[in-house]
Amino acid sequence: MRLESITQRTLGLKDHRVEAVESLDGGLAVKVEVRRRRRLPCSACGRRQRVRDRLGARRWRHVPLWGMAVTIVYRPRRVGCDRCGVKVEKIPWANGKSPLAYPLVVVLATWTRLLAWQVVGRLFGVSWSTVRAAVRRAVEFGLSNRDEQAVLYIGVDEISRRRGHVYHTQVYDLSQRRLLWSGEGREAVTLRRFFDEWGPEKTAAIKAFCCDMWNPYADVIAEKAPGALLIFDKFHLVRHLLNAVNDVRKAEMRELEGTEEAQLLKGTRYIWLKNPWNLTDRQRQRLGFLERMNLKINRAYLLKEAFLCLWAYRTRRQAQRYLEKWLWWATHSRLKPIRDFARMLRKRRDGVLAYFRIPLDGGATEAMNNNAKAISHRARGYRTAKTFSLALLHCLGKLPLPQTVHKFA
Repeated sequence: MRLESITQRTLGLKDHRVEAVESLDGGLAVKVEVRRRRRLPCSACGRRQRVRDRLGARRWRHVPLWGMAVTIVYRPRRVGCDRCGVKVEKIPWANGKSPLAYPLVVVLATWTRLLAWQVVGRLFGVSWSTVRAAVRRAVEFGLSNRDEQAVLYIGVDEISRRRGHVYHTQVYDLSQRRLLWSGEGREAVTLRRFFDEWGPEKTAAIKAFCCDMWNPYADVIAEKAPGALLIFDKFHLVRHLLNAVNDVRKAEMRELEGTEEAQLLKGTRYIWLKNPWNLTDRQRQRLGFLERMNLKINRAYLLKEAFLCLWAYRTRRQAQRYLEKWLWWATHSRLKPIRDFARMLRKRRDGVLAYFRIPLDGGATEAMNNNAKAISHRARGYRTAKTFSLALLHCLGKLPLPQTVHKFA
């Protein structure tokens, strides 16, 4: 099979033909021409029109062949469209002014979901900026062609991009476990940008949001999606409670400094924070001994275990009764960190009890956050926020790629 036939088949040409394949600077130059007496589609409306004239030669990078760079050379035609006026033809292997052919975009975009961009560039003999351009084209195509009709449950959380408290807000579709949007910052204006891009019509279809108790997120969700249910993630709630329990332990250690009880409390942090069924035999024995002592940390531990029983209830009414009872215990415990946690919980109890109407939690969100961190670590980080968001959307957004007639990877 000749090189002209191979290139013709991989590009899937119908209105064009490969005239010749020549050697050029150690690579291959594929010269393409229009078949005779063919009407060509308008790039604006797609209707076939008569050819008016042709432009100067343009070049597109194609998938390398046997380690040699392949360049498509073609003089685009202009058509006289009745609706749109004089327009450039719709070129089947490319779109717009991008110098990358669709097959190369698909190949590079496929491999960048598995490997670091720099590694992909070395494998295909292209620069890092060329790989980024291919990913950008793939993401633009995917965002314009993804299905957004079934987005009903949203998870919102932040992820650290680099040291120095540089955060990105992540918006996930919890039903399909995919990333919908990523933006730099975790302020109210950051999440407001998502709602502005998403639009009020699609926002009105969302049934519930799940996030932590970060006030900027909660305020923007209440403002932009008043008809949706706001659910506070139970794992973040438990994390706040565990911090309060640990604060009780540290305060008691300071009070008992220099005593025998302080020595017994040393190294017991995870005994008080772990679930009982996760304790080792040695930790379980030590916990049984410490429980016989009249310690403040023991009261905090019992309140922590009692709070975890909240999630065993099936109905909102039963859970509300138990939560009110637990809040009374906590506010009368004479333990300041536990009292502070209870007061915070009382202000946000509607978001806590919303879980019993739609049982959403942040488990899927945390899992996708871990995947996002793995993508960042694979590339040793990204310098700019736009590139970071681009990489995350490409790998976690489940975006469709442009269709090609031949699979190269």
